[in-house]
Amino acid sequence: MMMIDSKLIIEHLEGTERRGRRPVPLTPNPDYGCFVGLDFEATRMRVVVVDFTGKVTFVREERLQLLADQKGLIATLLEFVDEGLEAAKELNTPVLGIGVAAPGTIHRKTGTLVHHDLIETARNIPVKDLVEQHTQLPCIVENNIRCYAMREWTDGAAKKMSNFVFVAVRSGFGLAIMVDGKAINGSHGLSGEAGSTPVPSSNPVSRWKTLNDLVSEKALLKGVESNGNSISQEKAKSAGEILGALTASLATMLDPEAIVLAGNLLQPNGPLWEAVHQTHNRFMLADMKDRVALIPSQVGPFAAAVGATQRCFQEIYPTQISRTKEATSSGQTRAVKALNKKRMPAA
Repeated sequence: MMMIDSKLIIEHLEGTERRGRRPVPLTPNPDYGCFVGLDFEATRMRVVVVDFTGKVTFVREERLQLLADQKGLIATLLEFVDEGLEAAKELNTPVLGIGVAAPGTIHRKTGTLVHHDLIETARNIPVKDLVEQHTQLPCIVENNIRCYAMREWTDGAAKKMSNFVFVAVRSGFGLAIMVDGKAINGSHGLSGEAGSTPVPSSNPVSRWKTLNDLVSEKALLKGVESNGNSISQEKAKSAGEILGALTASLATMLDPEAIVLAGNLLQPNGPLWEAVHQTHNRFMLADMKDRVALIPSQVGPFAAAVGATQRCFQEIYPTQISRTKEATSSGQTRAVKALNKKRMPAA
């Protein structure tokens, strides 16, 4: 009743009378409030507004120029937050919180961006404190790949899965291991920081390169945009083989339901798709070959920003329901279905 009394949930009565214990449909109240979500990486920054039912009402993306100092990065971040807050005014509802999907290593307890290999100025930035001081609103900061994977779980390719691995080729290379809607954080909160993983080669160890160096957008698209050429077949084949060997290893070690591939270069019409699949199938255990599929992302470029609002929802409403799949995105609607089920009369 508390949710109804606070107008967080709306009852939909049918007819003018209520006799016995008839079920009463419940839905989230879209006017209860909204969330602003921010996602940034080495080359892009995105902002979204999501209402309380999980509906995305505003999106904006802008190229992120290399910033010479940390103050410039912080100023740009806060400008995007302000733009999201301005867009949220059109809903005429209060902003309940701000979710930030940040790249690199995140200190989850303090909301600090510790460092990111591809943004030199992104070191020890207290993102949570800065946003909260600037807006006077609660802020949740999470790694952007984990936010992306969250969105994939609630509304994308992994919607009906209990556990899956999420692999993303964006500005950098990222990975998340998801179990029941939660990313495995590891003992120190650093699980999934795969971009710095070295790739063995015939060179001396001191000259081995990392996944960020070899299979990220920054590495593969270097010089492409300036001269208008596409990625060479040789480069695409090499990167695809590295990724396919990695996904086969992950499948063998973790036995997930599937491995979801995200990023423009990893989509079925992208240059890496064929080589990734061929190599993945070559190194997969025979018993697992038909059980751990590689599937493309289904949620689009603003997924991490929306996923950040979902993490914000989970933290602000830490109920048993918000810890399950029913409480995020369109899942906020599914949370109400769970409540409806509890209110159904016994057979």
